[in-house]
Amino acid sequence: MIYESRYWKQPLVRSAGWLEKVLIKDGELSERDLARAEREMFIGFYAVRKLLETFKLSEATKHLTYDLTFYPVRQDASVDYFNRSDIHEHYEFDKGVADRKDVGFICNQVIHSFVFVLTLAESGAEGAFLASDTMRHRRLYFIPLEHIVHLFRTVGRDYPAQQNFVRDEKTGQWKVIDDALLRH
Repeated sequence: MIYESRYWKQPLVRSAGWLEKVLIKDGELSERDLARAEREMFIGFYAVRKLLETFKLSEATKHLTYDLTFYPVRQDASVDYFNRSDIHEHYEFDKGVADRKDVGFICNQVIHSFVFVLTLAESGAEGAFLASDTMRHRRLYFIPLEHIVHLFRTVGRDYPAQQNFVRDEKTGQWKVIDDALLRH
């Protein structure tokens, strides 16, 4: 249970700032930079997922979606523990498909990632290729670092001023009523 969300949200804003510096950094990234980027992402996405389960975020933030690209697995591919970073051998990069996914899906892909490979450009990191332990046999997703920075900042700065609740008749649990429904 998250009682005071600022202790979860403030580190997300700091992580977004650091990751943004990595994104525009000149020169090569050190092994230490790459390890920190990976850690910032894993801890950040875990924090986002935990916050999604609370009333500490607005419904707009909880329902954010992002445009991703996925690459289907090759027919003869067998992605396992020892070859999971050999993504160009396992996935069809010439058959990228645009896909729009919600925040919860993205969080789960990162948290349960079997494949997690940061991509680098001349100026720094571009994003991450990832596939969860169950998705690895079907597709590999690419999430740009810009999306990650945006998500962490949005969640980290989201402090709802007002929410309206109603008890769900089926589950007996409280749920937030969308403000748009109240106006009609």
